[in-house]
Amino acid sequence: MTFSDRTIPPVAIIPWQNDFLQALLRYVTEHTDGETGRAVIVFPHSRPRRYLLDLFRTSPDIPRPCLIPQILPVSEFLSAVSTAGSTAQPRTIELLDRVGLLLECVRELGIGEQPPSAGEMPASATFTPRGPLSALPLTDARRFFPWGMRLAALLEDFYNQGLEPDDYHYMEGDVVDFAARLLEQLGSIHRLYTGRLDAENWTTPGYDAFRAAHAADSLPAMFAGKIIFIAGFYGLTGVEKKVFTTLRSACGAHMVLHTDPALAAKKTVHWSCKEHESLLEQWQAGTVLLEEPEDRHATIEYHEGFDLHSQLDALQKKLTQTDSLEQSAVVLPDSGMLMPLLHHLPRKDVNISMGYPLGKSPLAQLLDTIMDLQEGRTPSGYPWRRIIDLIRHPYLKMLSLHNARPLQQVFRHMERSVRQGARHTDPRNLQIEYLAEADATGAGTAAVDDEALAALVSRIFDLTLTRWERVSTPQQLAGVLADMCTLLLEQGADMWKRFPVDAECMYRLMHRVIPALRESTVRDAELDSGLLYTILREVMNAERVPFEAEPLTGLQVMGMLEARLLRFRRVYVLDATENNLPGVPANDPLLPENLRGLLGLPDIRHRERVSAYNFFRLIKGAREVTLLYQAGTTQSGLFDEKKQRSRFLEELIWQDEQRTGRLLQAGTPPLHAVSYSIPAISLHDAVIPRSATIDDRIRELLARPVSATMLDSYLRCPVSFFYERLCRIAPAEQVNEGDDHLGVGDLMHAVLQEFFTPYAGQEITRGQLDAKALTGLFHQRLHSSGLQDTLPYDSYCMLSVAGPERLTRFLNNQPETTRILKLEEALEAKVEAGGSTYWIAGRLDRVDERDGCDIVLDYKTGTARKPAQDVWKSEDLWEKIARWHPAAEDDPLPLLSDALRSIQLPFYLYLYATACGRPAGNAGWIALRDSGKEEMLFTAAGRDEVQHAAAHQIPAIIGFLLQHMTTSSCFRPRRGKHCDWCFYANLCTFRLEGPTG
Repeated sequence: MTFSDRTIPPVAIIPWQNDFLQALLRYVTEHTDGETGRAVIVFPHSRPRRYLLDLFRTSPDIPRPCLIPQILPVSEFLSAVSTAGSTAQPRTIELLDRVGLLLECVRELGIGEQPPSAGEMPASATFTPRGPLSALPLTDARRFFPWGMRLAALLEDFYNQGLEPDDYHYMEGDVVDFAARLLEQLGSIHRLYTGRLDAENWTTPGYDAFRAAHAADSLPAMFAGKIIFIAGFYGLTGVEKKVFTTLRSACGAHMVLHTDPALAAKKTVHWSCKEHESLLEQWQAGTVLLEEPEDRHATIEYHEGFDLHSQLDALQKKLTQTDSLEQSAVVLPDSGMLMPLLHHLPRKDVNISMGYPLGKSPLAQLLDTIMDLQEGRTPSGYPWRRIIDLIRHPYLKMLSLHNARPLQQVFRHMERSVRQGARHTDPRNLQIEYLAEADATGAGTAAVDDEALAALVSRIFDLTLTRWERVSTPQQLAGVLADMCTLLLEQGADMWKRFPVDAECMYRLMHRVIPALRESTVRDAELDSGLLYTILREVMNAERVPFEAEPLTGLQVMGMLEARLLRFRRVYVLDATENNLPGVPANDPLLPENLRGLLGLPDIRHRERVSAYNFFRLIKGAREVTLLYQAGTTQSGLFDEKKQRSRFLEELIWQDEQRTGRLLQAGTPPLHAVSYSIPAISLHDAVIPRSATIDDRIRELLARPVSATMLDSYLRCPVSFFYERLCRIAPAEQVNEGDDHLGVGDLMHAVLQEFFTPYAGQEITRGQLDAKALTGLFHQRLHSSGLQDTLPYDSYCMLSVAGPERLTRFLNNQPETTRILKLEEALEAKVEAGGSTYWIAGRLDRVDERDGCDIVLDYKTGTARKPAQDVWKSEDLWEKIARWHPAAEDDPLPLLSDALRSIQLPFYLYLYATACGRPAGNAGWIALRDSGKEEMLFTAAGRDEVQHAAAHQIPAIIGFLLQHMTTSSCFRPRRGKHCDWCFYANLCTFRLEGPTG
């Protein structure tokens, strides 16, 4: 029987509750009269082929021996049709070559005349100057590349639909100018691009489909003697629709759908099957129902989590409670969830049949860190945070040398140095020093030769820093990547055997990404680093790491697309939220979503139907379904997206509610809410009792002179003092990326000391002080201070402008006449406390003599913590201080801390009077951050009251603090605003009381 003798068979419908592949096997066997080798089966993708071949192997209904049908995914089928009769097979070019070719086409059109159609255009065509595209920055490849990628994808869409775009004018109001210029010449670009593909004998996946549609007349000859089965399609592209129409009419091909059985009875079908209904109407095709629908109503459970990990935990418990995981599948709408899922699976004997994005792998993270380092490089070096990210990367830390792994210790020393340094530094300048330090400690390097270790570290930084600085072409970039792979493989020891997923990522980098760069037509083009990094990131993001799709038994892990046409008894869908099912379309600045449908391209409505069909078809065939999703915001912010369950789940929940007659509430089966028992948290003070060890540490601490800073630490919070001074727990070392208050303060003190030193011991007037000399000295000191490396650029600029202004104000607010007695002088004195004598010490910024009184002055570049003025007259406070003993219930320390706030300036006043034997008339702060005016400690007190405070009250406060520190029964935290920035706050805030229900 010839094709011309055949009638067009009706469209065969397999109910979506039934096993599609089992029914298809029977249908193929029946319509080939058992000669299955005559069959050609075309699937939407390759995964069903493995299952169908397994059925051919195990099914008792297949006569043996037999020939296996030819089974093709539609991409291979169309590629074969497009090249039928060709003497030379075209070369499929990668994305980078497509973008490069498009850039050439756009440049040619920008300086040429309107090209003829593709069929009329000779390969050696030249054009004379013309207009619209000439306005684009055609010489800037970096600006074109992102648009070129979108343009290549858009042309692929047109190819797949079998359409030739026109020039679309007047788009300026809908897209940006760059996109509007491209769309204005889209038809011209398409024709020139197509002609260049033909002239070079190149092709793309989309162009294969486009050519297949134009080669439909060759189909009868290609498949003579074959029986064609088009199986399991939904949402046909324009090319597929044209080719399949020809196959049905000219070759008698069988169209087999897996869909709502109501379609065969001409009844109302589920809305997700509307594409099938429209297709039958267009073809005016009859239908035949191959099997009666199975009674397969699924039991559905819903689990609402608050993040991905709560969903994974619920999934893990669900899988653990299941005796057998045969015919079970975990379906991931987002492939990025694969790695977290694998860590939560209770059994490791699973089969993964989905691709994992190379761009999300640890290998891509390493390359991304290297590119970030180059993008943040300055003349001073690299950003310190990214340096730490680099040396912390496990691929580098785990490199071995002579069966040892010495780099962990080396990099740990290096990280400490980086954290203590500037915001930008160069680790290549640190390596020899820290290799020596690591060797000196003998930690992990004893069996390693110093020179070999130094060579390894040098090679690492050469391949991650030095050579990247010189890369300017894709060919050079490929060379660096290849050498990096060599280093990781040679020095990685058994790392790649232990981590097969990482090894597969390495394989894809070496055999896909590097060749794409090295063999592209633009491999020798000089490009700036930003464009090269963009190219590398996009090429990596386009790559997917495949997994071995065997065995077909046990738990299967796959994506929603990989699950098409397959049926499982148990189905678990993870993160079934609205942004995954149906998914949020990515914003395309070249052709917005609302314009795609107008041009005949698939739009969001079409993609939603495809997503809905895949989801509901999977659910209809299952017995047990577990749907997990996240509710709530992904982050905490004003404009952050709120996660919500998919509209598909809402439909299923509504159906359950219709059936049961009640609303489903979270926490009530079948709608479960993931929750955990959390221990009760109280805000009881974490009191630290005194011990003999603490006493020893305090005696050791007070054996040295006591500073005002140490007393202030105890006054502010005894618990903070305990952790900082007694336990010596230092804050985490980290480069200061904000304002360097300490550095600015040191600068101001140094400038003023140098400025006033010539006047020491002299009586000076305000008119003698030269503001220009002071500001000049400031600029000189600022330039040599190194603050330009430690301060943010804007803060440094503000300081260079505001510093001279504030110093000038300071000079203008100096008294008319004064005598400078001391500048930056260190003093020591004794103080009595609880029958013991202690030494106290401090450095006074300046002491002046005015009107027969000595004034102690303290420069303040920050905020002065001034005491309450009534603290010196508070009889209640002084009585409590005088009466206090370790067993007393009424502790005046919190009251003193709130009233005094800081002991520093009173401490200096007492220190001066005691050490120098001269009564001080007052003390004051000089507010350098504001007006430069002097603010006195005692504002309304007379000279006798000040001297009384210096002689009696201030030493009483110092003695009380020392006695409290040495004899109190415990250390209690004092709560206040300082807790917001206290490094030890989390050690004393909470106490777990035990579990609650």
